[in-house]
Amino acid sequence: MKPGLLHTWPLTRYADRTAIILGSRRMTFREIDARINKMAHALVSLGLGRGHKAAVLMRNSVQLVECQYGIPRAGLATVALNIRLSPQECAFIVGDSESDVLIVDAEFIDMIEPVLGSMTTLKHVIVVGEKGGKHLNYESLVKDQPEYQPDVEVHEDDVERIQYTSGTSGKPKGAVSTFRIGADRILNTLVNLDQSIKPTDVNLNIGPLTHAAGRVMALFYIRGAANVILERFDPKEVLKTIERERVTHALFVPTMLIRILMEPDLKTYDLSSLTSIAYGTAPMSASRLKEAIQIFGPILRQNYGMTEVTQPITYLAPEDHVVDGTEEQMKRLSSAGKPALGVEVKVVNDDGQPVGPGEIGEILVRSNKLIKEYWKQPEATAEAFRNGWLYTSDMATVDRDGYIYIVDRKNDMIISGGFNIYPREVEEAIMSHAGVAQAAVIGVPDEVWGESVKAFVVPKEGVTLTEAGILEACKERLASFKKPKSVEFMRELPQNAYGKILRRTLKEPYWKGYERKVH
Repeated sequence: MKPGLLHTWPLTRYADRTAIILGSRRMTFREIDARINKMAHALVSLGLGRGHKAAVLMRNSVQLVECQYGIPRAGLATVALNIRLSPQECAFIVGDSESDVLIVDAEFIDMIEPVLGSMTTLKHVIVVGEKGGKHLNYESLVKDQPEYQPDVEVHEDDVERIQYTSGTSGKPKGAVSTFRIGADRILNTLVNLDQSIKPTDVNLNIGPLTHAAGRVMALFYIRGAANVILERFDPKEVLKTIERERVTHALFVPTMLIRILMEPDLKTYDLSSLTSIAYGTAPMSASRLKEAIQIFGPILRQNYGMTEVTQPITYLAPEDHVVDGTEEQMKRLSSAGKPALGVEVKVVNDDGQPVGPGEIGEILVRSNKLIKEYWKQPEATAEAFRNGWLYTSDMATVDRDGYIYIVDRKNDMIISGGFNIYPREVEEAIMSHAGVAQAAVIGVPDEVWGESVKAFVVPKEGVTLTEAGILEACKERLASFKKPKSVEFMRELPQNAYGKILRRTLKEPYWKGYERKVH
């Protein structure tokens, strides 16, 4: 099969319409497609192709769009790196994925340089920007390449993407998607939209295009709509952009939406062009939802998804966002909605039987958009995927009308600002401090971030510890968003008869009064 067929389709109908808007820069589908092809040819010219992998460490930019679509056109698999990861975390992912090339923004090259030597599978490093030093320069590499699509064929079961997600063992897991799965995900999401995407629509992209936002951008791209790209999130800039570009669609993580609602001059902006606001990757409190609906109108939609299956698994449609209705209707604001079309969802108890209303069980998912496997982790794959079903580790209950309410996480994962954080990973960083005897990490309610990381630390006998010292121990080993926001020192941690630390006991006082134990 020819890679990138979905992304080349707009050329047949919308070649001269605006495809990308970034600041004052505007590019048509014809212009950006030519750049994508040049980028793909550049990779081929380096001897890269089918079976190779390209790791990407970049902020939102036109060049990132070129990489998103150019890498698969060259037959390579994409390995996305979060710009908030530490150098050591990036090095692990590049090494574990056996990436052949790293494409990195110039602003990150000094950060990543000290660990490049440990990335033994790399054949090339390509730097985007003026500062590249001894490495290949992106623009110089792309400049004289052909503008037509390279003659590359891939098999539908070839790896298209390895997206890393945090693992409960403290090491990230690579979720493998094939070219077929990637196409199925896009088509499945299109049929689950509340309204058809029109070429006249304008989509605002704020989150990292290397992650969920990039999947959403693709929907609008292949339908001939314009995509406005912001390099980073700033509430005022978001509001100005919506007004200036007459944005119709936007995706926010709840943290972004909350910060926008907190803007003192919010009501002075003309936001009337908005017809749809999607939010997801983390739960959002009902009180904040009511506030958002009062400001934006009945245009909000929640998507529940994950790296292993992508949004939507379930969704809470705009008509379900009732702020002035019956008690039952109001309660649904706390739900994740109902299963999406083309996705089977069930909530089961420990015996594998569906739970009744009010009972709590684990969410299981079956769909053609599930990942193929975890990269080089057969045991983790076998544990998560059984008889065609993905065991999500999300605990939920279902009401009589089929609305699913996520109430807790089987694996204690924390979601802060839309990012997944696993306690054990943070605990391991804390335990690297020579004066720490024990450590436990939980998520506590946070009105802005959804949850924030809180650490409980037991010092070794005779040792005096400080919060600053603990945070310093985390600094070199963790991305900033994973570091604890607060540290509490204790003489001992609650444990069961087998010596296992009871995180639930630590969480109880902080979540008292909350209907669900995710915020």
